[in-house]
Amino acid sequence: MRTITTLGLSTGLAVVACGPVATVSLNDAYCANRTGDDWCAEQYPDGSRPYCVWGTWETCGRSPARDGCVEQRPETDECYSPCGGELQAIDDATCLEVEASSSGSSTGTMGSETGSESSESGTTGTMPCMGNEDCPDAAAPFCEPDGGECVRCDGLGDGDAACAELDAGAPLCVAGACVACTPENPVVCDEQQLLCDGETNACAPCTEHGQCGSGACELAVGRCFPEDFVVTVDGDGGADYPSVTAAVAAVDDGGHGVIVVHELDGGTPYTAAMGLTIAGGKTIALLAAPGELPIIQGTGMNPGLRVEGAGTILYMDGVQVSGAGMQGVVADAAFAWLDRSRIVGNAGGGIVAQNGAELTVRNCFVGSLGDVVGVEITESSASVLYSTVSASTFGMTPALSCTSPIAVEVRNSIIVSQGGTPPDEVSCPGIGIIRSATEAKVGSFNIGWFADYNGDDFTLTTMGMPPGSEVFAGIAQWNEGDPLTDIDGDPRPTTAGAADFAGADVP
Repeated sequence: MRTITTLGLSTGLAVVACGPVATVSLNDAYCANRTGDDWCAEQYPDGSRPYCVWGTWETCGRSPARDGCVEQRPETDECYSPCGGELQAIDDATCLEVEASSSGSSTGTMGSETGSESSESGTTGTMPCMGNEDCPDAAAPFCEPDGGECVRCDGLGDGDAACAELDAGAPLCVAGACVACTPENPVVCDEQQLLCDGETNACAPCTEHGQCGSGACELAVGRCFPEDFVVTVDGDGGADYPSVTAAVAAVDDGGHGVIVVHELDGGTPYTAAMGLTIAGGKTIALLAAPGELPIIQGTGMNPGLRVEGAGTILYMDGVQVSGAGMQGVVADAAFAWLDRSRIVGNAGGGIVAQNGAELTVRNCFVGSLGDVVGVEITESSASVLYSTVSASTFGMTPALSCTSPIAVEVRNSIIVSQGGTPPDEVSCPGIGIIRSATEAKVGSFNIGWFADYNGDDFTLTTMGMPPGSEVFAGIAQWNEGDPLTDIDGDPRPTTAGAADFAGADVP
């Protein structure tokens, strides 16, 4: 520690100060505003920065530490502040505590009334700076060109321009902070196909199709579909395309397309000679028009809908696939996400995922016609959430079956088989079944649980003995990220941890 001598200004003693008597910064965490080298020694007990530099302007160079503590003694006395602003230095070993003169002025105290003042608007405390690189504090990252102080963006003439130059991903100045977006200016988020969260002014993923301008969201990644290919299909006329097949063919391989499908008069299905096939690395959103239930049917011995090849992605919502001579939906080495859809009444079974496919089934009715499996997973992964899966059979065929599955999880769902005895409704090694209703849990299959089981309507009954609304109540548990509604658009609880009905239907 240095020797400290107290002396009034009237003594006439010549005091050799290590710098001009002026304010460097109002920042308390700055050695020249404290006790110089002694303060640095306290901050760096390992001795790595024992010297206090006077300032960071051109004559003294830049301090590598924002607190002014440096590794080597400054070359000139004018740049060295061994005693800091609270004391003046007689030499490197002796500090003089200077008393105020009778005029009330103060010498030797950095941060005195003669120094610069902190701005009341747009700052969070000032620091000396030459450029933005001298302002590491995220709360005040800009060097104000006139005052040389670190300020917030609203302390500058054009805060938006300053933010854009600092970070193109946060080009707007809002309440003194650089942010990505506002609801009025979501450009940065639009470029990323994301949404603007008006509360945080940050880009956020989409979680529902209706949140996006294109009307479709890539739910697995939270990114909106582009708006450059959004078309309608109506075989009754008045739309962009007369068939789903034609609309899918119009999407470039590797491209994105949003296809909104209207139902045909009289419940007539859309058909294709070889069934509807989506391939070529296309990413397709196949969405039912609001309030309508379009039907897709495969002809001959073809699936109703086939999604093929690595990189091919399908999001389907509100569509019925039925009446095929083979399976309803086949995902072959592709990605298929099915929401609020009905894959029922197909002679070859409901859904097949094979050859490394990735399948998500949410809020769906899935059933088979005859002695075939409802959902079959072969060397693929699958997530079944809030869905009702059944096999219409009087044999031993399970509703859900797996062969060499990669990963299969069933949550908040109903898995039942009309034939056999529990637990024959599930045959899937390694499956994870969470808060779901299997026959092993609720008892042997009872056709009275459903409104019209043989008619492919798995709506839960509210009457009968026992009604499905009683059997399946409270088994499921709603969590954040789960669907907000059921297959018919009826609301779910939307409170984390709330009990809910298993299966696709809320009665």
